[in-house]
Amino acid sequence: MANKKYKSDICDYIDWRGDLSFETSPFCEIDALVFCQLSYINFSGLAPESFSSSIKLSELSKLFFASSDFESRSDMGMLIDSKSIELLKKAGESHRFADVAVTGFVSRYDSRKEEQFSALTFVLRDTSVLNHGKIFVAFRGTDDTIVGWKEDFNLAFLEQVPAQQDALAYLQNAVSEFKKHDIIVGGHSKGGNLAIYSAAFLDEKSKKNLETVYNFDGPGFSQESLDSDAFFSVKTKIVSVYPQLSIVGMLFHHYEPCKIVLSDEKLVMQHNPFSWFVKGTEFETKEEFDSGSELFFKSFNSWFERIQPGQREQFVETLFGLLGSTNAVTNTDLSRDALKNTGKIIKAFTQLDSEIRDEAVKLAGDFVKTIVSESKLL
Repeated sequence: MANKKYKSDICDYIDWRGDLSFETSPFCEIDALVFCQLSYINFSGLAPESFSSSIKLSELSKLFFASSDFESRSDMGMLIDSKSIELLKKAGESHRFADVAVTGFVSRYDSRKEEQFSALTFVLRDTSVLNHGKIFVAFRGTDDTIVGWKEDFNLAFLEQVPAQQDALAYLQNAVSEFKKHDIIVGGHSKGGNLAIYSAAFLDEKSKKNLETVYNFDGPGFSQESLDSDAFFSVKTKIVSVYPQLSIVGMLFHHYEPCKIVLSDEKLVMQHNPFSWFVKGTEFETKEEFDSGSELFFKSFNSWFERIQPGQREQFVETLFGLLGSTNAVTNTDLSRDALKNTGKIIKAFTQLDSEIRDEAVKLAGDFVKTIVSESKLL
């Protein structure tokens, strides 16, 4: 692993590259991650919802820091790095990002539909060509809400989740609004999954302007989906980036090749993009995943593919039903009184129908056995 002492992250990238315009230094994969990480910030009431109006990132940043509810807006929860707020400030004050236009901010949370969805569009103008430039459509990944995580788990048994439907509709609208622009789509975590899905199902005419699809450690798809014409039509435009020990990104299947980036965090915390090593306009990479990442990929997918869709659904419903017994809305809520909430979950588990309880225990036990079995083969 690279020496932690010399590690640079996406904030350092802005310090180093922020004085250069996109004409001087072309758009790169680090810029893509900056936009994707900014999509986690609560811009409700500050960024325009309609594509017919926009605000410069520098102005949006000023509004955010001057907002009367700045403290609550800045609370990213336990799962999203609060350094995202520093990233916004640096980007807003930089020459590179200050004049980027922000438009089309959408944020939806629906516990009934089990949906968590948010997106926004960044417009990069090309001053040398009239009415031309690039748009970067950024889909927010899974946030701190339990509903957001439930929707991720629903991917295990649903062909399409609400966020994927909304992502496709959003991207189609953005493309229709910016007809002469090159299209870049991206997202971190679930946002990467939404980016690939929406790009795959764009109409064929719109796909002609599709430049790149960035997937930053997002969960994948069934192999059947990847083998379909829709997904195959965008295969060569997908850039997937994973930390050296990826967990979220190892769920289901992906196209190869991919980039494996160095991280200074441990285990699942490598999912945090601020832990990824940046060198110049690229990530610092290694040739292979850590063995733990390979073990999880083989174990999870081997176990998952043996389970019938009905069993998958029942397992997910049981798991989140137990979490729901705590009345927590976010993961932060769960952690605030972990001991008390653990007691509620255990009590709810003992009160489950015996058949459902036994099935859940069996499936969980099978997963552990699969991990042990696969580890012996590595």
